[in-house]
Amino acid sequence: MDDFEVFEELFSFDPIFAYNEQTVNKILKCRRSMENELFMDRLLKTLGIEQGHDLYPPRSNQDLRDLHQQIIDSPSPDHHKQSVLYYIFKDMPDRDAQPAFDFAKAVFLPERYRIFMDGIWNLDRAKFAQAVDYLTEPVLIPTFPEELIYTLCTHPDQRDDKLPLAYYHTVSPAITSPKVLKALFSVLAKASVTDAFFWARKQDGSIYRVLFEQLIGSILEENEGETRARQSMELIQLPFSKEEEVWFAAYLSEGMGKNLPDAGETLRIRNMITGRTRAITDSGNRFGANSNDRMDWSSLGGSWEQGSMIAR
Repeated sequence: MDDFEVFEELFSFDPIFAYNEQTVNKILKCRRSMENELFMDRLLKTLGIEQGHDLYPPRSNQDLRDLHQQIIDSPSPDHHKQSVLYYIFKDMPDRDAQPAFDFAKAVFLPERYRIFMDGIWNLDRAKFAQAVDYLTEPVLIPTFPEELIYTLCTHPDQRDDKLPLAYYHTVSPAITSPKVLKALFSVLAKASVTDAFFWARKQDGSIYRVLFEQLIGSILEENEGETRARQSMELIQLPFSKEEEVWFAAYLSEGMGKNLPDAGETLRIRNMITGRTRAITDSGNRFGANSNDRMDWSSLGGSWEQGSMIAR
């Protein structure tokens, strides 16, 4: 199709087409749920269109024409323009034919572009499982990987922790944003305390200590009862380095974690199973002999004996 730049030709099936109110409201709701930035907004920026919020979603036929013209006027390659137009066609209801599919076929849109846009469109519509299926296809070059991971980790309607992990482990992107690192680490810690610990060790400098303390805090603050006891036991059995021992003790005795539930008990048990008897006395004095900061370690059954074999 050589005439995708002409609105009347591109929308020849319905030249007066306009988004209905329901579709517009749904898109706006999705944008709000994504911290006010859809991936479509990011795509428009890559085309040099900064006013994406004003242009998308188009409220009228004239707005759609204006959006189309902005896309066509972009200096970007045709395949990039066509990909964004393909996204717009996916907003349209299926008629006798499928507008998005027919358009992709007509302009010979490469498969990897179509797959990526299918993933982005589903992500913007909070269809997370479908989005990850598309975005983990081997033919794709990772695009917006940090933003994708952050959305999958933090979106209020995305409750399946397997999805961000599936994307991360499949794509293996480099993550440099502290915000994204913390969000991903929170999901990793829920899945496995041990795996999260060793993953954090691979991170650079100061962010590692931040993640290390986040791991401790997430276990003691976000969990209750047997879950907290089980994960705490897993935590205190980890093979800390000398520096990590110092961080652990400082965080729970005098740092931001000192008032967390079971902070004192966790530190005392760590000291006990590592044979640091002097530290046990010191921590006991610091937290008080009659502290109510007690954890039901007995619920763990044989974990205590296993914990005594910790590697030092």
